[in-house]
Parts: sequence; C-alpha cells; structure tokens
Amino acid sequence: MTNSVTLNQRRVASSATRRLLRQDGPFHTEAGEIWIEHLSCREIVKPLGTPLLVYSAARLRDNIAEATAAADASPRPVRIHFALKACYLLGVVSLIQQAGLNVEVMSEYEYLLARRIGFTPDQVIVNGPAKRREFLERAVIDGVSLINVESLSEIAFLQGLGRRLGRTINVGIRINPLLSRRLRGPFTPPGSKFGFDVPGGEAAAAVTRIARSSFLSLQAVHCHGYTRQYRPDAHRAQVSAVVRFLRRVEADLGILIPALDFGGGFGSRYLMEAQGQTFRRFIRAMLEPLAALPGDRQIIIEPGRYLVNDAAVCLTSVLACKRTAHRRWALVDAGRNILPPRENAEYVVMPCQVSSGRTVYHVGDFLCVPSEPVPMSVVGGAMRPGDLLAVFNAGAYTFSMAQNFGEPIPNAILVDKGEWTWLFKKRSVEEQFVK
Repeated sequence: MTNSVTLNQRRVASSATRRLLRQDGPFHTEAGEIWIEHLSCREIVKPLGTPLLVYSAARLRDNIAEATAAADASPRPVRIHFALKACYLLGVVSLIQQAGLNVEVMSEYEYLLARRIGFTPDQVIVNGPAKRREFLERAVIDGVSLINVESLSEIAFLQGLGRRLGRTINVGIRINPLLSRRLRGPFTPPGSKFGFDVPGGEAAAAVTRIARSSFLSLQAVHCHGYTRQYRPDAHRAQVSAVVRFLRRVEADLGILIPALDFGGGFGSRYLMEAQGQTFRRFIRAMLEPLAALPGDRQIIIEPGRYLVNDAAVCLTSVLACKRTAHRRWALVDAGRNILPPRENAEYVVMPCQVSSGRTVYHVGDFLCVPSEPVPMSVVGGAMRPGDLLAVFNAGAYTFSMAQNFGEPIPNAILVDKGEWTWLFKKRSVEEQFVK
C-alpha cells in the first residue's frame, strides 16, 4: 500500500481546500481574500513577515470535539492519546490537554514536554522501538499509564527493574501482523524495527514471556501500521489481524489482555470528509471486527495529524517568478526549514488573494537543494514577487520536524477570533549559539 501523494490525490486535496474556503469556517474567503478566523492573511503578516506558521484555535477545538464525539459514540470505550510527535508547540498542545485528552510520547524529551504542558503521568503512553533505560526507569517510577515494549531487551530490563523496585510494571506489547502487500502499512514490513512479527511466533513468544513474569503485567496489545488514511479499510484489516492473534494467544495462556492500542494513521479531517467519511464512521467501521473477541476491552487510539494538521497554514511570500521550457515557477520563502519534505505530506497551496486565471505555477523554495518540500503547484492568475500564498495542512509534522536550514525556524502564532498570540519566536543567529 503506497502512501506517497499521487497527482490525483493532490487534485482531490486542492478541490477539497477550495470547498473548505467557501464555507463559513475558521479558514474562509472574504472579499476575495483568505481569512483565518477574524483576521485576513495580509493583516496577519504585516507585523510578523513571512514565512509564518498560523494555527486556528477554532479549527483545533472543532477537531478535538469531532474526535471526542467519535470516541463517545463508539460501542466500545475509546481513550484518545494525542501523538505528541505531530506538534511540539505548547500553546497548541495545551488546548488538547485542557480538553481532557491524553498523550502518547516516543522519547524522554517528549515526555518532559508533555509534563511541562500539564499532562499527568497516568495520561501518558510511552512508545518507541528503542528507549533509554534511564527514561524507562523514570517512566515507571513516575507511574505512566502504559509502556509498549518492542524488544526482548526491553522486556528483560523492565522485568529486572520490577524486581529491583519490588513492584509489578504495566506493559503493552507492539505486534506486526504482516498483512498482505495491498494492506501492509509502511511501519510493518517484514523485519520492521517496530515491535514483534506475528508470523514465525516472535510476538506469541514475547507475550508468553511477559505473561509468565512475576514483575510484569500485560495490559495491552499495540498495533500501528498506517499513515494518512481517509477510509477505514486498512485499519479494519489490522484490527481483524489483532483479533485473530488475541484469540489464539489468550486461549493458549488462559489470559485476557484488557486494552487494545491501535495507534494513529488517520488523515486530515477535511480531506477525510471530502471523501465522504467522518471520523465517527471511520472508528465504528475499523472496530467492527472486535465483535468476534470476547470480554470487555479498552480501546486506545493515537491521532496526531487528524487533530492538528488542518488547523494550521503556512503563509509564505513569492520571492521570484520564472519560466523555463517546461514549467512556470513561483519561488517562495518557506522551505524545508518549516515544511519538511515528506512523502505523506498533504500540503495544498492557495493564493491568499483570489484572482481569475488558470495559470499553473510549480511552487519551489529558495534553498540550494534540487528537491522541494513536496511537488506543490498553484493555479490562478499571473504571479509576481511579493504575492502571498497559504500552504494548507501545515499543522502536523512541520514545527516538530523543523530545522535551521538556510533560514532559522520561522515564527508561529495562534489565532483565536480577532487576536493572535505567540507560539514560537524566530531566533537570531546570536540567540542560537552559545557565546
């Protein structure tokens, strides 16, 4: 199953973005301009310049409410843990924490960031194919909700830690069912660095080892294989595979594993809805195979992109326009320093000033590297240096993967109605280095 964004998918995304802007939502057009809540894009950039990462508090709150409603409507209890890797901006994640959601982290840095934001240890799930022993000990002593183990060495270390501390440690185990090539996600090829493969018996052997330990308590099975999914088919196949695995190992060992963590991998909300799917229907459909599984189970999902991606745009200015024998270029001041090149990115570019015309411009950055953040293009009237563009779906895996490359990481703000507040201030060269 490929996860790169195809030409047809980009066309669908562009069409969906135009429809989004015609609605009376946080991102909309007014008098021929793109507005973010009560502020026009041109008004926003006047004091701040470009590139500028802009989050909408209203859209973020609406996405949180939609995800919460989907969890509440599920016939099985569903607990939501925000995948912190999607966004490290405290002002953004604070809104998620204040809404009562939980968090998932993949490192000690993310754990400390989550604690700084206000999450309590019992709201934290720890994932990651390899974890520092100091971090594992800290997580256990603090009392995190769950640690999903992914190697025999982690199992051995936590068993020894439990013996040393004289306590039982709650763990989950990550498994890879290895579905068919058509349904297989990018995180679960044969021999993946993640978790334990089911074929060949690795996963069952690891479950047996934990179940027989006097110092470990197996509380969950974790399975995450996908990214940027808009329909539930692949997730439902993954759930079916987990059910088959559980029925077998639970019968063999005479146990019941109380929680099932199906990770994330959900696409941006408005792009999902543009394909006729809602998050509520997605969750309900993906969990249907659980009907074949006995016992009460707690379901865990870890959305990141779904919550924050379409809650932000990156505003960028055209620096130069040029025409070659093959294409027209609009070269902008936002590069991989804030729009990391990723195959599964959902970036969509729109001119902030609506103009008539059907001229296609390929959008490139200002950097001396041949590849662009993604193969982006924009359709409209003739462009000139100084024109302002908006890159949609810039809320996830942008700031958290940003870097000082060519330019510093740019400013980021949160718009709430007619006001904006700082999320991050660009640092000068002097501020970045120890003197």
